[in-house]
Amino acid sequence: MVVFKFIDKYLTMLLRFILGASSFVIFVVTFAAVVFRYVLKAPLPWSQDVIRLAFTYMIYFGAAYCVRENAHLNIDVGLSLLSNKLRAIVEIFINIVLFGFFIFLLVFGLQFATTGMKQTSSYLMLPMTIYYIGVPLSGAFMAFYVVQNIVKQIQKLSDKKGGEGTC
Repeated sequence: MVVFKFIDKYLTMLLRFILGASSFVIFVVTFAAVVFRYVLKAPLPWSQDVIRLAFTYMIYFGAAYCVRENAHLNIDVGLSLLSNKLRAIVEIFINIVLFGFFIFLLVFGLQFATTGMKQTSSYLMLPMTIYYIGVPLSGAFMAFYVVQNIVKQIQKLSDKKGGEGTC
């Protein structure tokens, strides 16, 4: 569990940095592109590549951060009708299914990212793998966080079971 906390601490710091930096880059480069295009009448064609890269990382790593915070989309109406114990079991099952999906993203995302080695971005001539690598990385991050959530849910469920028979 200490390893989980260590990884969680530094991975979360990394994700927050990437999210902040991506947001900042999107704002600054978009603002500069508008100023250059409409005020100076000299467009910045490379800005499209930079904004696309920052936006891609913001979306994929933002999704991973949402898994960490349990802030991803879910429908609580059905779950709210269940008892606490059954709800916890269903949530564990849902997270196991999500784990499978995140592993899918990791495996097939790696395959997808390798296809970008022969392609380059329009203006910066960066390998498209730099853009595509966000898919498997976010899959790995989300898988880590969902395992962490499953462990917490199982601990919470076992604590409830252990505490039911005591006065």
